Amino acid sequence: MQNSTKNLLFILLLVCFGLAGGDPGVAKPGMVQVHGGTLFWSVITFLLLLTVLKKVAWAPIISGLETREAEIKEALNSAERAREDSEKATQNYEELVNKARNEAQKIVAESKTTGERVREEIKETAEKEARGILDKAQNQIQSEKEKAMQEIKSVVVDFSIQVASKVIEKNLESEDNRRLINDTIEEIGKA
Repeated sequence: MQNSTKNLLFILLLVCFGLAGGDPGVAKPGMVQVHGGTLFWSVITFLLLLTVLKKVAWAPIISGLETREAEIKEALNSAERAREDSEKATQNYEELVNKARNEAQKIVAESKTTGERVREEIKETAEKEARGILDKAQNQIQSEKEKAMQEIKSVVVDFSIQVASKVIEKNLESEDNRRLINDTIEEIGKA
């Protein structure tokens, strides 16, 4: 930086002396006339102003720019972190949604399986109860049938004894008659 400032100062001085070295009495038409003394003091004033600005204003401007640059970098870093956090949150949200969806599907599948199992159990229970009722009814029918047959046999035996006594007019022992008639009825029942 110091070398470039020295080079700039040297070039300005050469230009000043080069312009000042011309003949002051001869004016070129259409050209601005430059006087060496005025140009020299203008350059000196400019350099002094540049030095003062460098010491007084340039440092705060550079400091402000560096502060602003740091703030911008921090804002960019914060934005990047926020973006990463947002992506992580989105990813976590999607994972939770997928997990919830899978659990819902699992619950639905389990509910269907449970429903089928309960339906089968109810069906089996109903069939068992129906078979039990049917077996009980058949047993009761068989029992009533046997009871009715016994009553019919008893009535037929008594009726047959009365008819036979009148027909034969002979009174055999009633126990013999009953045995004879029962044997006859059993033979008829087997046929």
